[in-house]
Amino acid sequence: MKKEEFEQLLSEKARIIEELQVELEETNQGIIALTMELEQLEQEKLREHIDVIKQLQIELADTNKGLLALAVELEQSEEKYSSILKNAAESILTFNDEGKIKTTNPAAALLFDYSEDELLGMNINRLIPEWNRIKFEFNEDEKIAQYAGASFVFGTKRYGDTFQIEFTLGRPIFANKRQWLLIIRDITERKKAEEGLRLMGKIFHGSTDAIVITNINSKIIDANESFSTITGYEKEVVIGKNPTFLFSHKHNAQFYFHLRRTLVKSGAWSGEVWTKRKNDEIYPIWLSLYSVKDENNATTHFVGIFSDITTRKAAENQLKQLAHYDPLTGLPNRTQFTERLKWTIEVAHRDNQQAALMFLDLDRFKLINDTLGHQAGDQLLIEVAKRMTDCVREVDTVSRLAGDEFTIILNNVKSPEEAGQVSKKILEAFKIPIQLEGRDVFASTSIGITLYPNDGTTANQLIKNADTAMYHAKERGRNNFQYFSHSMNQKVLDELEMETNLRQALKNNEFSLNYQPQFDLKNRKMIGLEVLLRWKHPVLGMIPPAVFIPHAEKSDLIITIGEWVLKTACEKSMAWQAQGLPSVRIAVNLSGMQLKQHDLIERVKRILHDTKLPSELLELELTEGVLMDNAEMTISTLNELKNMGIRLSIDDFGTGYSSLSYLKRFPIDTLKIDQSFVRDITTNEDDNAIAATIISMAHNLRLKVIAEGVETKEQLDILYDKSCDEVQGYYFSHPLDETRLCSLLAGLRN
Repeated sequence: MKKEEFEQLLSEKARIIEELQVELEETNQGIIALTMELEQLEQEKLREHIDVIKQLQIELADTNKGLLALAVELEQSEEKYSSILKNAAESILTFNDEGKIKTTNPAAALLFDYSEDELLGMNINRLIPEWNRIKFEFNEDEKIAQYAGASFVFGTKRYGDTFQIEFTLGRPIFANKRQWLLIIRDITERKKAEEGLRLMGKIFHGSTDAIVITNINSKIIDANESFSTITGYEKEVVIGKNPTFLFSHKHNAQFYFHLRRTLVKSGAWSGEVWTKRKNDEIYPIWLSLYSVKDENNATTHFVGIFSDITTRKAAENQLKQLAHYDPLTGLPNRTQFTERLKWTIEVAHRDNQQAALMFLDLDRFKLINDTLGHQAGDQLLIEVAKRMTDCVREVDTVSRLAGDEFTIILNNVKSPEEAGQVSKKILEAFKIPIQLEGRDVFASTSIGITLYPNDGTTANQLIKNADTAMYHAKERGRNNFQYFSHSMNQKVLDELEMETNLRQALKNNEFSLNYQPQFDLKNRKMIGLEVLLRWKHPVLGMIPPAVFIPHAEKSDLIITIGEWVLKTACEKSMAWQAQGLPSVRIAVNLSGMQLKQHDLIERVKRILHDTKLPSELLELELTEGVLMDNAEMTISTLNELKNMGIRLSIDDFGTGYSSLSYLKRFPIDTLKIDQSFVRDITTNEDDNAIAATIISMAHNLRLKVIAEGVETKEQLDILYDKSCDEVQGYYFSHPLDETRLCSLLAGLRN
């Protein structure tokens, strides 16, 4: 029976009971009337009336039985309706036209986070804010019927949370009054599921990765557009086929067996696979396979997702090339070299063989690079790499470590002389000029050789020893090769010890300054001082500058030491002036590394500012080699120093390789004739001529000349005759410490 019919039956029975009750009341009134009438009837008619009353009582008893049956049936119907409301999974609410809730059920209370008692009497607008609009649009029975089960609106819980609902709307009659009946379903999860399906559909069709779905028998049942784009096969052609038609010959049956077993066992597999397009092109993909299971955990489908990784593989190969090979020369780089050297050592150890490692460094490459430019320098490196490669076997390895540093690994050498023969071959190949920028350029290299296992059994040992041998080759005049010897190691250890001692000397204030007076040759007056660095080691005693300065120049220590000398000399000069001693020019040597500092000008300015020394009292001395190393940048730096008022001089002139074209561009004030030319100026005609030439050339360039190492009157007279401007040397004074210098300056004051 439908709910509407049930409710109508209940209403009809209630009406019958009411009519029977009215009839019963009328009957009772008749009985009373008859009783009163009986009292007035005569005795003879009493029996007749008694019979009528009995008949009416029988009918009344029957009517009461009927009413009782109806009451029982009504009570049972109410219990049934209450049970339906109580156990219904859906939320059920009834309310009147004003929106006041009349009945509810536990499901509705749970849905809206209220108790049933709290819902009774509440306005439906509180639960469904859109109710007034719904009521306005659908207030007729036929519209309500059309609306039922088709509306999606939002409900509101106790604390304001909203959720999407679907509802069915009705207008039944209860107790002769039409009311609203609302059956509500929470569709939040369903909407999420539908949205998920829509999203998966978009992903499936819009993905740039190919997606293919098979059934449990591995027959394709669906594929997306990207599958066709990547493979070249249209979707209609592959439906119903096994994906094996995509297999390539790159993988064997065991590979696919392992793939299938892993997929079945774990439910997923991923990896790189080489597959085949429709045009038979073999290409790599990254494939991910998944099994789809039902609610009983039984596999129903398989999903394959793959992307074409051809471009990525090419990029990986390129990165691998960049990671292991030098991009300029194409030779193995440091990483690849190290791996091959370790492999060579392993093979040599296993087969009881010898191997050789050669460390090569181009001679004066920086000069070529700076003079002709980096592009020409790159072309030189390319040609050098080619010539080295042509000088070795295919089993050997030529590598470029960095800049102009190369290594060669010689496998299975029979004797040390074999490495020497390769070195000679390389040196001979370098005698042929290289064409750069339209000119012939000659390159040379210094080579260090170390042997496995005699000189080392590890890669680090061999590299270190070959590098040591290479530096020994440079010290021997460049353009040669040297075998490693353990005495070289001792030399390196000595250098390390010297560097450590130098650092300690800075820390412990072991350095001091001496001063070599300089004199005007015409009037024999002292006009300046050359600042000389001295080092007194607490154990070794006095260490000559010729011993420790080269070590300092090999490290960054010369920068720190040089700055200390400059600052200390300026401070001492100002201290002497504060004591009332005459002010004289001080000459401080500037190293090549100091000149290359990007902030040299700022450092000199700061020292002059901090010490308050006038810049015209400071002279900086540089050697020819320092000046010619990156001459263009040197000219710019010297011009800045010159603009500050500082005097500049070239020390040891004549021993280097200054170009006259550069010399006239340097903002130099003084040339200093090296003492090697002064020493034999009285007996050696060549030295005499060189000194005369330097003096004449300097004067023509409007430069002053100072000669160092003057020890005799004869030397002094010759220099005087040649118009030398200034001199220094033992003839006038040995280098002085500060105490004796102050005494000398005090004598000048008097």
